[in-house]
Amino acid sequence: MSLLAEPSASAPYADLISALDVVSAQPLWDRYGRVTRRSPSAVDQPMLWPWVQMSPLIARAIKEVSMEDAERRVLLLTHPAFRDSFATTTNLSAGLQTLLPGEVARAHRHTLQAIRFVMEGGGAQTSVNSQACEMQEGDLVLTPAWTWHEHVHPGTDRVVWFDGLDLPLCRDIDTMFFELGEPAGSAQNQFDPPSTSAPSFRPDAVHLKPDIFEGHGTSPSRFRYARQRAWPALMGSTAKADGSRLLRYVSDDKLGAVLPTLDCYLQALGKNQPTQRYRSTSNAVCVVAQGQGSSQVGDKTIAWQRNDVFTLPHWNWVSHIAASDDAVIFMMTDRELLASLGYLKDEVAS
Repeated sequence: MSLLAEPSASAPYADLISALDVVSAQPLWDRYGRVTRRSPSAVDQPMLWPWVQMSPLIARAIKEVSMEDAERRVLLLTHPAFRDSFATTTNLSAGLQTLLPGEVARAHRHTLQAIRFVMEGGGAQTSVNSQACEMQEGDLVLTPAWTWHEHVHPGTDRVVWFDGLDLPLCRDIDTMFFELGEPAGSAQNQFDPPSTSAPSFRPDAVHLKPDIFEGHGTSPSRFRYARQRAWPALMGSTAKADGSRLLRYVSDDKLGAVLPTLDCYLQALGKNQPTQRYRSTSNAVCVVAQGQGSSQVGDKTIAWQRNDVFTLPHWNWVSHIAASDDAVIFMMTDRELLASLGYLKDEVAS
């Protein structure tokens, strides 16, 4: 089927359009308005995955799906606007992964950039290029592109974490590679990811470097950011005029994002104080780390509570308000990707 609209029989260049169609070409002049938009328009509406709905499904997956039957026991959060692309919002994919005591999710690696934010439980470990990263509630763990990683659980309670990846982007540009089976303790054929530069520097955020920069824990890692460090840094930062506080996880002294395509934040909210409205060409997937509140995203209001997951599609006006005095939101965004390409644009309402 032709991509070209059927030209009017009276159009002076109808024969020219037909001739272009034959050679898989088309004119720009009569469809310029469709090619160049005046502003972005996200195809997806803001969406909420409530924990009250997802938690029973996690329990069912644990009961019905063994690790022998699954490379990873993950519930993908897929927005219907993207059909079969596995996207949660533009460029970003999210899921909920579970590991029980004694279980192992075997080592593999892929060109996907990925993060894990622990939502419930503790005692598990993720090994990234042989570096063991503890997984306690509120911790952030990175698995950069092409690093070997596996998950093991020597603890006593189930662990649920938020998986965040740039899967839609990787699929769209067809750069996916995947390998299985490198033992976690082997240094053979390891890729050491470089740090990220800082094109999207945030002067309004306090910065948190990986544990290795602070010597936190018995074996501090460049791939882990402990909650024990993140929460005090966030709460100790200066509040903005709207009562909110912002922490950005950074790669190292260069203050770049944690990964080249994923830029992560913690935001604490002041009770009953709406945050200043803003919009951005970047997209975000949010996890409610604690507390209750609501977010106005475009013309939609999303009421949320602990462990709920919701999206902030690009170029929607956004404002959050906390109903409790302890509300904290974790945000995975694609800001770094857009900034490095020159496509990041932010606006703040006056």
